Amino acid sequence: MTPEEHKTPSVLIVDDDRMIRIVAREALESAGWTVEEAVNGRDAVTAFQRFHPDLVLLDVMMPELDGFAACKAIRQLPDGAHTPVLIMTGLTDYDSIAQAYEAGATDFVTKPLHGLLLTHRIRYIVQSNRISQELRTSQASLAQARDAALEGTRLKSEFLATVSHELRTPMNGILGMTDLLRDTSLTSEQRDYADTIRASGEILLSTINDILDFSKIESGHFPLHHVDFDLSRLLDDVVGVFAERAQRNGITLLSSVHAQVPTALRGDRHRLHQVLSNLLGNAVKFTEQGEITVGVNMEERRNGRDPLRDGTPVAPMPGSKHADRIVLLHFSVADTGIGIAREAHARIFQPFGQADGSNTRKYGGAGLGLAICKQLLELMGGVIGVESEPGRGSVFHFTVPEHSSADSSLRPRGTAAA
Repeated sequence: MTPEEHKTPSVLIVDDDRMIRIVAREALESAGWTVEEAVNGRDAVTAFQRFHPDLVLLDVMMPELDGFAACKAIRQLPDGAHTPVLIMTGLTDYDSIAQAYEAGATDFVTKPLHGLLLTHRIRYIVQSNRISQELRTSQASLAQARDAALEGTRLKSEFLATVSHELRTPMNGILGMTDLLRDTSLTSEQRDYADTIRASGEILLSTINDILDFSKIESGHFPLHHVDFDLSRLLDDVVGVFAERAQRNGITLLSSVHAQVPTALRGDRHRLHQVLSNLLGNAVKFTEQGEITVGVNMEERRNGRDPLRDGTPVAPMPGSKHADRIVLLHFSVADTGIGIAREAHARIFQPFGQADGSNTRKYGGAGLGLAICKQLLELMGGVIGVESEPGRGSVFHFTVPEHSSADSSLRPRGTAAA
């Protein structure tokens, strides 16, 4: 039992009628309660501050300060906010009962008092109040734990961002000096060493950048920068980065853009490039033979619902001219790689999540890439999903609201802005 349960319960009886006080005292003391008395509302407030009772049994009609005013005064005291106050009244009209509740009373009893019923009523109210107090204490503890967790997350994000920033500067220096070294006269063996340093440094810098981006997104300090850009050039840039590696591994790398997809777009080109690069990089990493295809088409949702969100509404990008419909750009990266088990589909989009722990050992990676993709796309008003089975390859696909550019220089001749 808790110390509160061991404590002798106490009641403050407030009534100017001596006989009422005697009846209530005898009934409560015989039930093991400690009793204090006050003869009017003003004395009740003073006695409450000195006695700190578990419950106040308070009459309504008293000189100097009636029960309603006394109840309000008790509720203003530091310990009086949650102490049960049971109003005693010989009045049975609803206006008086309503006034008692408005004054802050927990409940009421009518005179004449019945000793046995009074003790049972008070015992029930006090027990209920103790349970409520325990719940309030638990809620306060949970709130403190939540605040501590949020503060810990904030500090962690700040720490990761600071460390990542501090690591990125010397890492860029290492890569720069490695490039200068590779431009000098080196033996075949020395060049292999320099190339290995360069490749390892790029992998490390990519991981540092992922941690930095993840920290910025978590902290909420990650603005998007909307610019006009050419979609075809963006895809050429992304595919070009991985073309040599795919060819070296014997993988066919293809891209396909549907004719109706506008070339001139407006959005955060850099972050869209980042998402596509991450998906294509994973496809190349986890595909040992076959082909990888990057596709883009355009979909219209007149009811504003995206199938990747299981039918939940999708808002158009700010400035969209399609007020009555949602026009989506649908990107896909399909590969013939190792595939992903269905139960891991949700996990791979969580921070530091991997489809299989053995993949981390075999293929490397911090498990942040897909989580960053998901967060970036959500910032852009989009969503990402995957279709995959082990041994049958994967199709990662995402949608973002279409937002055509007004820059005519980005459009082929003879075309108009969508």
